[in-house]
Amino acid sequence: MRQQGQALVPVLFVVFILTAFAVTVSTSARREVRAASNYLKETQQQQIAMGAVTYAMGVLEQATNGGTTPAQLSQPPDTDANGWTQLGDGFYKLEYIDTTSRLNINTADLATLGKLPAMINSPSLAAAIVDWRDADDNPTTSGNAQGAESDYYGSLNPPYNAKNAPFDTVDELLLVQGFTPEILYGAGPQSTDTTGQTSDPTGMMGDLFGSRSAHSRQSARPPTGGTGASTTSSVPAVDTSSSTTPLSELITTFSRELNVASDGTARINVKTASQTDITTALGAQIATKIMNGRAQNSSSWNSIADLLGNPLSKMDMQTVGDKIIVADAQYREGVININTAPAEVLATIPGVDATVYNAIIQARQSGTVFTGLNDLFQLNLSRTQFVALVDHVCTKSSVYLVRIRVRIPGSQKIYAVQALIQLTPPQQQSQTGANGQTTTPATTDTTTLQPAVLYQFREVPRRPGWTNWATAPNFYQSGGTVVTP
Repeated sequence: MRQQGQALVPVLFVVFILTAFAVTVSTSARREVRAASNYLKETQQQQIAMGAVTYAMGVLEQATNGGTTPAQLSQPPDTDANGWTQLGDGFYKLEYIDTTSRLNINTADLATLGKLPAMINSPSLAAAIVDWRDADDNPTTSGNAQGAESDYYGSLNPPYNAKNAPFDTVDELLLVQGFTPEILYGAGPQSTDTTGQTSDPTGMMGDLFGSRSAHSRQSARPPTGGTGASTTSSVPAVDTSSSTTPLSELITTFSRELNVASDGTARINVKTASQTDITTALGAQIATKIMNGRAQNSSSWNSIADLLGNPLSKMDMQTVGDKIIVADAQYREGVININTAPAEVLATIPGVDATVYNAIIQARQSGTVFTGLNDLFQLNLSRTQFVALVDHVCTKSSVYLVRIRVRIPGSQKIYAVQALIQLTPPQQQSQTGANGQTTTPATTDTTTLQPAVLYQFREVPRRPGWTNWATAPNFYQSGGTVVTP
């Protein structure tokens, strides 16, 4: 009996070893299965996001005729009340933002930058932006504003140089003197998801510097220069210093409008076009007025608003104001969309005072949609105020920021990306005449759309990231788009 008990001990030991091994293998297998399942879901989310971006590029190109007209979009098929659209086994939410609704930090001057809420009481931030992007190494000094060049950045640990070139992304501001995540992204989330899903930031791509938590490359010491009230030239049209909208949601690094009328027709240069061309585009009566005025004082026409009063009446400008230009250029850079820009951005427009600002806001709140620059002349403003306003605003965009959130049933993580897209103007199809010569028709009936250009495609973390996104303009309503502050 004792011998049988002794023989049982090794057997039990072997069983124990085999059981422990089986448990280990089982645990490892479950871990591998979960990892494979998570990887599959992440891959699905990435592919859905890429497909949604491709879809958005095509939709924007079609809906705006290559950026020649304002966007009027329709929701994708099978979109639910919360804006989620099913694609394969997942769902995506698509948002469009025209970058002309934001202030371009690559084209705005020091005074205009200083009108942004984050910079009203910290003018050195605006000066640091200018110094980061300009080509020289001379710090900007203006009133209380003191910028920074490579000598400052070289003193940091680790040291680096001022870029002395345009910003590529908004996140790049975290490299600039004085900027922190709190200044750039705000103190807390601005948007919430409506699916009831809990969002997990793990697995997201980090910020500009490769970590999962955005941080500034600045030292703890404060920026040099004053931090008091800004100079008079940087006072916005209205006080927006109490705004809670993150700075990142008010600015862009790339914005432009194709320099054509909002019906897609070419604008005509009233300083250089022939009377025949002006008559064809604007009618005989307007053409006669313009030619008479051009003979007298066209040298002083630096803005289309300079034609107001002489030779064109306000009613004339309400008819042709969107169809004329005084300088040839394919694009108008850094202009602000008067329909979609938030109050904080409208308040930065150079030359816009409280009277002009309030006139715009009141018009938008009453449901007015500015379909073209001609509609601006319906506002009750003076000639001087029109001159200040008209060259800085637009009603359409050639560049859009597309934001996409993706979720997979059974996964708690929201996967988010944003893409920067420039629309390509349509090309006219050449035709071969009877004599064998190639000609380009004057009408737009024979134009073909070209593929949009994808400039950026970036994954966005949860925080700071997509939880800080502000509400996007509504391009889905008929008749145009109005964002009421």
